[in-house]
Amino acid sequence: MQSFLDSVIESVIVAEEKRKKIISEISKIARKEIDVDKIAEKRIVLPVEKCSLNECIAGIDSGFVGKNLYSLDIVLVRARAAIFTYSNNKLKKADYFPEFSSFPEPIVSSLALEKGELSTNKSLHRLKKEINLAKEVIEKFSPKYCFLDGSIVPQHADKPRANSKMQPFYLEVIKCFESLFETAERKKCDLIACVEDSRGTRFKSILKEFLLDKFPVLSGLNECYDSTILNYLLKEGERSFAFPYASSVKMHPVLNDFDEKWASMVHALYLKPSALDRPLRIEFLSQEKDLAERAQRLSAVTMALSSMHRSYAYPSVLIEADLRAKLKPEEINVVCDKISDRLGRHFLGLRRNSRPF
Repeated sequence: MQSFLDSVIESVIVAEEKRKKIISEISKIARKEIDVDKIAEKRIVLPVEKCSLNECIAGIDSGFVGKNLYSLDIVLVRARAAIFTYSNNKLKKADYFPEFSSFPEPIVSSLALEKGELSTNKSLHRLKKEINLAKEVIEKFSPKYCFLDGSIVPQHADKPRANSKMQPFYLEVIKCFESLFETAERKKCDLIACVEDSRGTRFKSILKEFLLDKFPVLSGLNECYDSTILNYLLKEGERSFAFPYASSVKMHPVLNDFDEKWASMVHALYLKPSALDRPLRIEFLSQEKDLAERAQRLSAVTMALSSMHRSYAYPSVLIEADLRAKLKPEEINVVCDKISDRLGRHFLGLRRNSRPF
C-alpha cells in the first residue's frame, strides 16, 4: 500500500510541476495586450476592483433528494431565494421567498425510466423549480442582479436521448430558461450563474486555438481543466477574459435547443475573489458589443459578495439560499413511509433494500 501511495503522490507532484512551468510561460504575456481577433478583450488576465453595493441582489438555490422504488420514483425539491438589499456596502435588509419554509411537494414519476435516465429526471425537476422561482423573484422584488447556483443553461447530462420519454419534459425546461431570460431582460436584471466546482475546458481550448502558434508550450495543457490553469495564473482580484460558452451554438448539444438569440448571448469567465481559494466560474448573458463592460461590472459585484472568507470564495447571497433550500434524506423517508402505510404490499421498495439478512 505504501509504495502505491508513494507512486500516486509522485505522479501528482510531477504533473503539478509540469503545469506550473507551462503556466509560468503564459504568465509572461497574460497581462499584456494580445492581438487576437477572436478574443473580444485583449488581455488574458484583467484586474477587477470591488464595487460598492447599493442595490437589491437575489440568490436562488435548491435542494433535492430522490428515492427509486419498484414501480415509481419520488423526488422532493425545495427551491428558496434570499434577497439582500444593500446601501453603502452594508446589508440593510434580508428577505426570503417563499417567506416560510414548508414541506416540499413530492414529485412522482411513473414513466418506467431506464436506469441512466433517473438522475436526469431528478435534475430536470430541480432545474424547473429553481428557474421558475428565479423568474417569480425577479417579477416580485425587481433585483438589479439575480445569482443562480450552477450553470446558466442545462448541462449535457441533463439532456435525455431523442427517443426518451423525458424529451418533452426536457424541452419544457428549456422553455422555462428562455422565459427567465426574457423576464430578466424586460426587468433590467442581470443574471449571474456561479459554478462552484467547474470542470470546463473552454478557456484552455481558446488559448490553444489562437495562441498555440506563438506559444507552443500550450500543447502541454491537454490534461488540465480551466480552473486548474487559472488557479496558478490568476491573482486575488483578477479575472480571465470573457468568452462565448461554446465555439459553435449549432454544434452544442444543449445550446442548439435554445432560440438563437439567447444561445449566442451565453458567455463565461473565471474570477479569483480570494487568494486561498480556486477561481470561480461565472456565466452570464451579453451581446458582443457590450461584453467587456458587462463582464467587468458583473465580476466586480460577484467579487464584492464573495470575499467574506479567505479560503471559500462564493457569493454570500447564494450561501444563504443554499442553507435554506437544503433537504435531508429523512424528509423523503417520511413521504415513502406514509405512502407505504396506505398501500401496504402494493408499494414495493427495491429488492436490494429488503434483504432479510
